[in-house]
Amino acid sequence: LLASANSNIDLDIDPLAAVWSDALTDLCMFVRNAAAMDQSNQAAANSADIVSDIISTIRVTLRCEMTYPEAKKCGAAAGQALSNMATNNKPLQRQLMESEIRDCKSPIESIYLYLLASTNSKTNMAGLMLILNTIKDDDSLSKLLCTTETGQMLAGRVGEMFGESNDDEADEKTMLYVILEEIIQRGHLTLLLTTDPALEAYGLLNALAVYCNENPGSLVCSQIFDMSLLTAIARILTKCHDLLQNVWKSADDTELGDVGMDDIMAAHRSLASTVSILGTITTDIEQQLAVRVLDSGIVQQVIALLGLLSQNLPRIEKASTASTLPETESGLIKRLFMFKCSLIQIIGNISHNNTAAQNLIRELHGLALVLDHMRIDDNHPFIKEYAVVALRSLLENNPTSQAYVSDMEAKGVVQDPKLASAGIQASLDSSGHISVKREASTNTFNVKENSGT
Repeated sequence: LLASANSNIDLDIDPLAAVWSDALTDLCMFVRNAAAMDQSNQAAANSADIVSDIISTIRVTLRCEMTYPEAKKCGAAAGQALSNMATNNKPLQRQLMESEIRDCKSPIESIYLYLLASTNSKTNMAGLMLILNTIKDDDSLSKLLCTTETGQMLAGRVGEMFGESNDDEADEKTMLYVILEEIIQRGHLTLLLTTDPALEAYGLLNALAVYCNENPGSLVCSQIFDMSLLTAIARILTKCHDLLQNVWKSADDTELGDVGMDDIMAAHRSLASTVSILGTITTDIEQQLAVRVLDSGIVQQVIALLGLLSQNLPRIEKASTASTLPETESGLIKRLFMFKCSLIQIIGNISHNNTAAQNLIRELHGLALVLDHMRIDDNHPFIKEYAVVALRSLLENNPTSQAYVSDMEAKGVVQDPKLASAGIQASLDSSGHISVKREASTNTFNVKENSGT
């Protein structure tokens, strides 16, 4: 019946499309219910070659689900039937992965991507369940997913869906995370990011950030973060830096360079996840992982980003005439990249009890950069406190860095416009001490004496 229906109808033009869809839905629901956790029925379905008929039904109905609600319902039932048939059915799982992932000539024709592309959340869930049941506890199929062109596109779509979902309590987001968690635990996330990690991979990075927060132990971090994954993270930081540099290259604060808003949002999301990851894995970091972090180029990129943000995000002090960022498009973008506190925290974490890191950060002018943030900044609450804690880690048991700070000399005083208008001036004497005095007023005031005054 399934084969006959699929070979004799074209739902795009058939006037009985809705009726055909309802009929196919009934058949798919029968298969779905019969195959649910029943290995004998699964075997019978395999022998009858119902799998290919179900796959054909998915393709036929999902192509026109926007036109016919009945077709959308049928696609969900067919997806659920396929997922149930594959549950605990390793031969079928492998067969589907080989035919729809490894040997798929056109990635967009993969049945997995068909299911995830549907506008019906039930169909999406069926596809996600099919993926999870296939790769769970199977290293070879998980690796196949992450190494083939179609598989990488599918995994990327899972990451994209996870990054775009704002409902942390939704069943779909939970399912998405469990799939990505399986990939992360097996060390296969590196395969998705190392070639040329794109900023659009923020969903994968977000899942990794969640995983790190839920598994903060140094042993877990050391197992997951191999040199390839750390190098990929360094490339993400480099891409964020280069994009922001392009955004802010114009002297005119209202121009953004040749960067689209979609790219800016992708950079924001990627950077937010990346600094969260680095903040977690560098806390009480294990020595072997610390060496890998230093060798990966991450420290250089963190310092470069901190320098770029410091140059382009104005410090707002309480006595300043400016209390907020300008209401320009550039000002709105700057609000998206308030990561200076997080970057300073990472610098402090990696340098804690690590002389090699302390020396590297000093040589890259990171120590001076941290010192420059030991001032109030209303745009970054508590940044001074972050800088103080980081400075302690940077100087502890390091005479060279301590001498570097001790040898610094005051070069001048920045005059505040409000204090200057009140006749108060600060100056620097030859010994480097600051003095503040009120200048003699040059204004002449006429004071009228009144009785009783």
